[in-house]
Amino acid sequence: MSATAAVDAFAGVGWGVACEWLGVREYGIERAKEAIRSRTANGMRTIVRDVWSGLFFPWLIPAHRLYIASPPCQTFSMAGNGEGRDALADVLAAIDDESWKKPEQLHGLADRLDPRTALVLTPLAHIWAHRPELVALEQVPEVLPVWHAIAAVLRTLGYSVWTGILRAEMFGVPQTRKRAILMARLDGKVQPPAPTHSRYYSTDPSRLDAGVEKWVSMAEALGWDSDDPREAHALRGAGQTERYGERPGRRADQPAPTLRANGGGNASGGFVWKVPRRGERLETNQDSQLGGGRKERYSKSVDAPAPTLTARADLWKWKDAPATTVAGKGEVTTREHHGHGEQSGTALKLTRDEAATLQTFPPDFAWRGSKTSQFLQIGNAVPPLMGAAILGALLAEPGVRDAWDLVFAEVAG
Repeated sequence: MSATAAVDAFAGVGWGVACEWLGVREYGIERAKEAIRSRTANGMRTIVRDVWSGLFFPWLIPAHRLYIASPPCQTFSMAGNGEGRDALADVLAAIDDESWKKPEQLHGLADRLDPRTALVLTPLAHIWAHRPELVALEQVPEVLPVWHAIAAVLRTLGYSVWTGILRAEMFGVPQTRKRAILMARLDGKVQPPAPTHSRYYSTDPSRLDAGVEKWVSMAEALGWDSDDPREAHALRGAGQTERYGERPGRRADQPAPTLRANGGGNASGGFVWKVPRRGERLETNQDSQLGGGRKERYSKSVDAPAPTLTARADLWKWKDAPATTVAGKGEVTTREHHGHGEQSGTALKLTRDEAATLQTFPPDFAWRGSKTSQFLQIGNAVPPLMGAAILGALLAEPGVRDAWDLVFAEVAG
């Protein structure tokens, strides 16, 4: 039987690994040169450099059963002066006026709005033009209202649709990463993937969901002892540190916090490991929102899942506090023990391979491009293990449509 063919828009490298694991023939749409080099080095196919080319010239797109897309999300941040809310309103309005039915009309939105805002609707335009049997869309949680609106349109086209938030640690990823997911299919009832691991409850790490495995910790993923003293810490800029102090850490026997685009270095947004008196932690350079408007710098012990990895994980660090270094006895610091070498100071940068492991990339994955670009590719990727769970659920036999599917279709239509 021939392999399922997939078109992967805004491809990067994460979905491609998941497709390879599942025997799916993936055709990527990607414009970043260094990401294309990494894709090529790992046997992935890149067919066109621009999603707009595929919309204006549909014959460039090969026949495919599965469509995957992770469009840009930067314009949807709810932080700041409300621009994210404005971008969300713009996209929802464009869905209502059916701008996605005509590529030239949708492209016109890019001229008067932030171009990335218009790109969020290119998946709907592609589905309208090609009607793939299976669909998987992924983005940050703030994009969920867009997925809900797209789902309503897809139901009028005959799709069974599921939208919701999935947590990466519940699928074996050693990282607490939440993503808004849309899954759809034409051949029956769509069903989300069943969790294989417990959710990580940060306020009570001993709490575990019944019937599934325990979440995977940073220490497990990185091959460290379960009592490794490291903690994951998020770095703050000098002003933030002065106002709020340092962020709390997360131990190695817990999942990592989300690895973000600003995740090893010494700038705000970074991620470091620390070894306080009780253990080493990973600093992520991200703030935790507390009650009363208070913030704390975020960090994690290596016995937990990692923070969410992002494209700037090159700024993350392991931090080795002087109190844990035993001098004059022939012993080594935690930094030396784990092969980091002679990095200066007490902070240990997260290495590329550590970041890739926390994102569940295979150890032999061939990375291309500058150091910064490689961290961008890692942090922007869907964790392959999470991607494989989503695609595996789509490739499984469909469920039987029930009365609720018919109600959805009638209301939407």
